[in-house]
Amino acid sequence: MTELDQLISAAYASQGKQEDVNKVYITLLRSLLFLPVKKDKSPEDEEPFRPLFATIDDHYFMLTFDTLERLTEWAGDQLTNIDYVEISGRDLITGINDDVFLVLNAGFEFFKEFSPDEIKQLKKVVLRIDQLKGDAAN
Repeated sequence: MTELDQLISAAYASQGKQEDVNKVYITLLRSLLFLPVKKDKSPEDEEPFRPLFATIDDHYFMLTFDTLERLTEWAGDQLTNIDYVEISGRDLITGINDDVFLVLNAGFEFFKEFSPDEIKQLKKVVLRIDQLKGDAAN
C-alpha cells in the first residue's frame, strides 16, 4: 500500500473531509507519477510526449500511476506497445488541459478520479505554493 493509497483510503473513510482531501492533493503534487504515453512519436511532433487517454461520453480521461509496477500491471500484454514518462504530480497538473479527467491507479483498489474542477483547484494550489515560495525568497 503506497502513501497515496493510505491517504485516499482515509479520505473515502472520512466521506471527503476537506483536511483528508487536502492531504491527497498535496501528496499527489509532490509524488513522482508514471504516465503512459504513445510509443511512436512523429519526428515533426514538437511535444516531448503524447499521453494516452480515453474518450468516454465526450470526456477525456488521462491515466497515471504512482508506481511503475502498477503501470506495468495495468498495461499487461500491451506494455510493448506503449512508453511511459516519469513526471512530478505538480508538473502533470500544471500541464494538463482543464477539460481532462485524471485517473490515478485505474483498476486498483485505491484509485482516484480527479474531475476537471479538481484539476482547476489543484492548479490554484500550485500557483499559491509558487507565490509563497516567491514571497519567501524576497
